[in-house]
Amino acid sequence: MKKIIYLLGFLTLGIIASCEKEADNGATGDVSKPVNIIGQWEVTAYNDSTFVSGPFKVITLKDPSTISDSITIQDTEIEFWKFQTKAFVDEKNGTFQTELSHCEVSKAAIGIKISNGKIMNSDSIYFEIQFEDDETPYKNTFQLKGHRISQ
Repeated sequence: MKKIIYLLGFLTLGIIASCEKEADNGATGDVSKPVNIIGQWEVTAYNDSTFVSGPFKVITLKDPSTISDSITIQDTEIEFWKFQTKAFVDEKNGTFQTELSHCEVSKAAIGIKISNGKIMNSDSIYFEIQFEDDETPYKNTFQLKGHRISQ
């Protein structure tokens, strides 16, 4: 009888230890994996909840020749606004923003502000953008949201 009790005790400890080990492995794997920030996105633009434009394509690029913490964001179809700008990126969290950046495809180098930029699960994108060359500079905050169409 003692042998059966010892055997059941060891079996129970083995099961408990293996369950805890699996839970720990799953939790640490997702946190350290960086978000894929590079890609082509199909987005729609809104001003508050009012539809403005879309769907249209936006790309996010990273210059592979430099080790930097920025990405380039560009409206490739120029359907919404002719812009291309750099933004600070945190690949670990999938977030990006800029307090003030200049448009790289404008002769006047208009100012652009991007806030609350987030790539979720590497397949959805959301960011808020303001433009200096708006009717009233930086007055309108446009929300661009959409999904990945290619990497």
